[in-house]
Parts: sequence; structure tokens; C-alpha cells
Amino acid sequence: MWGTFLNRRTLIAGLALCLVGTGVWGVWRGRTQGIPALGPTPAEVLATIPQATRNSPADQAIAQWTAKARQAAGDDSAWTQLGDALMQKARETADASYYGRADAVFRKALLLQPDNVAALIGVAWVYSARHEFERSIEWANKAIGRDPHSQEAYGLLGDAALEMGQYDTAFVSYQKMLDLRPDLSSYSRGAQLLYVTGDLRKAIWLMQKAIAAGAPYAENTAWCRAQLALMHLSNGVLLAAEQGLQTALKQTPNNYHVLAALGKVKAAQKEYGAAIEYYKQAIAVAPQHEALVALGDLYLITGHQQEAEKQYALVETIHKLNQANGVRGDMQMARFYADHDRNIAAALREAAMVYQTRPNVFAADTLAWCYYKNGRYQEAQKFIAKALGRRTPDATILFHAGLIYAKLDNRRAAQQYLYQALSLNPNFHPLYASVAADTLKQLGEHGPERAQVRAE
Repeated sequence: MWGTFLNRRTLIAGLALCLVGTGVWGVWRGRTQGIPALGPTPAEVLATIPQATRNSPADQAIAQWTAKARQAAGDDSAWTQLGDALMQKARETADASYYGRADAVFRKALLLQPDNVAALIGVAWVYSARHEFERSIEWANKAIGRDPHSQEAYGLLGDAALEMGQYDTAFVSYQKMLDLRPDLSSYSRGAQLLYVTGDLRKAIWLMQKAIAAGAPYAENTAWCRAQLALMHLSNGVLLAAEQGLQTALKQTPNNYHVLAALGKVKAAQKEYGAAIEYYKQAIAVAPQHEALVALGDLYLITGHQQEAEKQYALVETIHKLNQANGVRGDMQMARFYADHDRNIAAALREAAMVYQTRPNVFAADTLAWCYYKNGRYQEAQKFIAKALGRRTPDATILFHAGLIYAKLDNRRAAQQYLYQALSLNPNFHPLYASVAADTLKQLGEHGPERAQVRAE
């Protein structure tokens, strides 16, 4: 019906690019090697689920299915529904401790019914959220073995392929997903893949279709609106980005994705006071890595050093909590360290480790940036070339390329990439946009001589 929508060129979990969250509670660590022969009792599993702090649709679903599982402990479908609700809660709060709770619940369903496809998908979903993509593939394939028409399983296969830099495989999985059922989940995944592989126009079109399709949870449609706004922002179209986010904010005023995206748009508009307030609101809902870093950066450039350091300290805390909740590999921390000249040797080790299993565009860019920060410019060139290979419309990647080539005395390439970065979005980063502009100016002034690069 749909043909090949990707022309070769998220809802169950969105995309793995957005799944890392923070943990603020303890976690029951479920077993991760197959279905256990024995396990905790239903009462023990249910005891790990905290009382709701608000009355969101996810909270209501958790309460409903917790009651059902307590009343009918032998009903595997009740356990699966509860697991889905817990993962939705993790999505809405960025609280990684829900992964362990959901894992225990899905495995309880599998003890009752080993052929429960939804529970198999649930375990694959948990592994994806924890960045254990090889295991996610294994469990998604188990689900497909029992149901070859499982749209959700193909989505998780595509997510894993996308994160692992296997873009042709991701195209195939997402196309299969779309052929089975065109909806918010398949449209938004396809949009993200198109963006990463350089087709911004089609990515925007497909994300608009995802928004129009809608979802049972309003929070998930809001996520799509936030992603669409970030696509507009990457192309410097600030008005469209802000208008879409304001619409989303009216519908879901506590969505941290929307609030954080508004912070990013306001920062690009150099309305730093408004940007700070939006980031603070986002963090009040969920203290998520990217928002904390961005808020710290804004405090830094507005002269509030102590406030900046508080946010950066929280970034470290979240990193430790994510590790405690089973999230593997943290490319975000490597990027944070490199951006802020902290632990740059450790940043390089972390980035190299992540790249071994997830050689995607953004991992290649981060590794190149870490090599640059460690003064290893030849290695940086090797990996920035890989990052540039897919023509992802990301000004930060182009900025990194510009600085790397400046250090290698390739003035023409440095000018080209810095110009492209600033053409996409002249205010792409509150700390580094001015560095890009200054370096480009210096390269022009000094002719063939190497310009001194400020971001060292």
C-alpha cells in the first residue's frame, strides 16, 4: 500500500536516541538471562511499584493493572498491560528505575505464558531502554518467531539497528513496521531515521504525519511535536519551531520534552531568561541529562558560575543513577566531559567503548570530538569523516569538523564546515556558536596560515 516510503535514501519506545533517563528511586533488578524458572512472588513484584505522585494517564493505567494483577495473579495479560504502563511511566518521567520494575512484570507474564508475544516485546523494550541492543534484537526476534506480523517487534529491531549504525537494516525494519500499520509509532521512527540519514524535508513531512495520527497517550504526541520543533530548529526555522511547541504546551503543559525544546529554541533566540525558565520547568518534571547540561551552560554564559556547577553536579549524579539502573554505555557523558573540558581522557575511553557497539553518526561525532579535545587530530579526522558521511543536518557535527580541519591546517575544509554550521543555525549552541563565528573570521583573516582555535 505504502510502497517504499524511505526511498532507500517513536510509540512503543519512541527511539532509543531518547530513552536514557534518570533514576530517583531504588530498583528491583530483574534477571536478565532468559526466563527464570523461579522468581519473586506476585506480591513481591507488585511491592516494588511506588505509589503514584500524580494522576496522569500512565499513573491511572498502573493503578488499574496493579489491581488486576493482584486480584488475578494468574492472568498473564494483566501483567503485560502493567509492564507497558510502567514503561510509559518511564517514558514520561525519564526515571530509569521503572525499567527494572517493568522487566520483573514482563517476566512474571512469561512465567505464566511463555508464548505471550506482548511480554516478549516488553522484555526487548526494556533491553532497548538500557542500551543492550544485542539482547533487544534477540527478544524482538523471539516475538517475531511467534507472531511474524508484530509491528512493535519490527520497531524495536529498527531502533537497535539505528543505534548500532546499521542504517540499511533500520530502513528495512521500519518499512516493514509501516507496511504492517502506519501510525504514530511507525511514522515517527521513520522520520528520525530520515533525519539522521540527511533527508530533512521528508523527515519533517513524516513527523507531521505522526502528529496527525495521534496516540492513546497525549504525552507521546507531544514528544513528536518536540522532535518536529527540533528538526525545524536544526534548519534555523525558529518561528515554526516555537509555534509548534506552544501548541504542544497547551495540550501537555508538563511534558518535559516540550519544555526542554522550548528552552533550546529560546536559547537560539538569545532570550536566555526565558530559556532558563523553560529548562527549570522541564527539570522539575524530570531531571534529564540534556536539560541539566543546557541549563548549566546558560547559567555559565550569564555569569552564574555557582548555579552552573550545581547543574553539572546533577549531571554526574544522574549518570551514576542510570548505571545503577542497568543503562549501558553513556555517550552523553563523554560528550559532556569533552564539551566542558572535564575528564577528557575518561571521555575518550567512554566514547571509544560506546562506538565499538554503537557506531552511529552521533557516536562517531562524539568520538571525533573527544579525540580533538585530547589533541589527537588525525584520529579525530577519521571519525568526523564517518559522522559527516550521512549528511545529517546537525550544526554541531559541522562545527566539530571545522575545528578539526583547522587544526590539521586544512583551511578550506575548515571554512566550509564552519560556514555550513552557521548557515544551518547561527545560534546552534550557547557556548560554541560564537567560537564557530570567531574561528571562521580568523581563518579568513589569516589566509593560508592556521588560525588559533579557541575551543581547545
